[in-house]
Amino acid sequence: MAKGNQQINGRSVLRVAFDAFERGDKVQARQLAQAVLDGKVGKDDSSAAEALAPKLSSEVAQVAPTVEAVAREIISRTIVPPRPYIFVAIAAATYVILVVLAAVRY
Repeated sequence: MAKGNQQINGRSVLRVAFDAFERGDKVQARQLAQAVLDGKVGKDDSSAAEALAPKLSSEVAQVAPTVEAVAREIISRTIVPPRPYIFVAIAAATYVILVVLAAVRY
């Protein structure tokens, strides 16, 4: 059974999540950030949060230098937008309709 506030030996979990985010590995970044929110924190997560908050901040939205805020920001930046999947579904449905119409006509 998982225990909250577990310490992970080694590097900061947030730093590893941010490195995965910068590499383009959105799945691993999201999983690690979610693990931080679930209570699995590394030794240096608070100092990593202070270092990463300015990198994740923009002129419009500032990220607080807390572990939770940085983890939530990484999660919010790795959400997959549903729009491409909707377009693919519409294109597939249109293709099926055209094939059915062609089969009925000929």
